[in-house]
Amino acid sequence: MAAQPPPLHGLRILIVEDNLLAAMELEHILVECSCTPVGPAATVEHALRLARDERLDGAVLDVNLRDQTVFPVAEELARRGVPMIFATGYEYDYDFPPQLADRPRLRKPYAERELVRLLRATFAPA
Repeated sequence: MAAQPPPLHGLRILIVEDNLLAAMELEHILVECSCTPVGPAATVEHALRLARDERLDGAVLDVNLRDQTVFPVAEELARRGVPMIFATGYEYDYDFPPQLADRPRLRKPYAERELVRLLRATFAPA
């Protein structure tokens, strides 16, 4: 019997992160999980273009991008039915729009194993 591919194999995951080192680390983790990273996008404008134009299976979104919130991008992804994880250095009581308040959140800085667990729980096909 052939071995099953990893649960995240081939998924296209958008990276929205304005910190270059954090984006590179996230990209590395996604590749290790057999995902295809899309981006990274460091601005809301770039992220919106990718959110509208790319085929995506999920997204990891930094909440604060150069003094703007990522919420317009998250709303576009939600409209398209793309699951997402918010990565934030803010406390969990940060003022999320009500339609996005139930999305998974990952507190920065995060451990790789914590991220991988959340990636699998959020993006792995059932």
